[in-house]
Amino acid sequence: MLSARTGVPVRAVRTRQCAAFQSASRRAVVVRAAATTADLQKQFGIPGNVEFVDGKAGTPTVVLKHSSGSSAQVYLHGACVTSWKQASGDEVLYVRPDAVFDKSKPISGGLPHCFPQFGPGPIQQHGFARNLDWEVGSTSADLQPDERDPEVELVLTENDYTLKMWPHKFKAVYTVTLHGEQLRTDFRVINTGDAPFTFTAALHSYFEVLGVTKAKVSGLKGLTYLDKSKDPKNPESKTEERDAVTFGEGLVDSVYLNAPEHVELDVGTGAAIAIDATGWQDVVVWNPHLTMKECYESFVCVENAKTGEAVTVAPGDSWRATTNFQVVDL
Repeated sequence: MLSARTGVPVRAVRTRQCAAFQSASRRAVVVRAAATTADLQKQFGIPGNVEFVDGKAGTPTVVLKHSSGSSAQVYLHGACVTSWKQASGDEVLYVRPDAVFDKSKPISGGLPHCFPQFGPGPIQQHGFARNLDWEVGSTSADLQPDERDPEVELVLTENDYTLKMWPHKFKAVYTVTLHGEQLRTDFRVINTGDAPFTFTAALHSYFEVLGVTKAKVSGLKGLTYLDKSKDPKNPESKTEERDAVTFGEGLVDSVYLNAPEHVELDVGTGAAIAIDATGWQDVVVWNPHLTMKECYESFVCVENAKTGEAVTVAPGDSWRATTNFQVVDL
């Protein structure tokens, strides 16, 4: 359980090292996701920083380890971050007890992808990115005077399965980095076809909380939001008048439009998760309440999204969104 860390300073964002230093610690050459864990470790592993291991059900994962003591684990299936631990060992993310890891369905928890569709629509729920194997594009651990930032870049491109439901050529590139105890994500979508395409997307972020009634989200007051709790297909448009969004009295399923780049989730322990995003534009707040009786009290979803207004990308162009997560004391 994530707890307050009194007296622990927030690390400043540092610039990347020059290309010469990066090349010294970067492993690149795309390998198919079907490669064995041993193959991935041999080609992309970086001792002490990036390790490929078998996750649950034998599914390949990559573990990032920072010299500060923080760590993250990413499953290649769905490019899903399932663990982000602080140096203290406290887990920040939440994986539901009904999650499966045998690739029969998307992983329920952590940071799943919603692409190229958020929510229900003409194709399958939340798109296809979360239930496909992504390829390893590269790994790195930037050389620093005092510490390294371990990183993995994962890549997804079209295949027969995706083309049947979404007839477009694309390249999605997802980079996960540990910078001290911060978790950073960078999501890029490139149009590799000869016609424009349109999509919506989100990071369906699950965070562990001390208790759902103790959790609250700040930074959304005054925004217009779509309340989907009663009828997801015909949501009510409302204005958020509360200083903080709270939970526990019923299903919460709200899409906040044109949200600020910074919001915070108070997890109820004296600590909060600060979420700083660019490019995503919207924020989705969700808790299933009694529709998931066995676990709803333990997590809240605060999701960076691009859904109020769809993205259109011309041939050869790209779209990019980033999110930095860090734990702060309240």
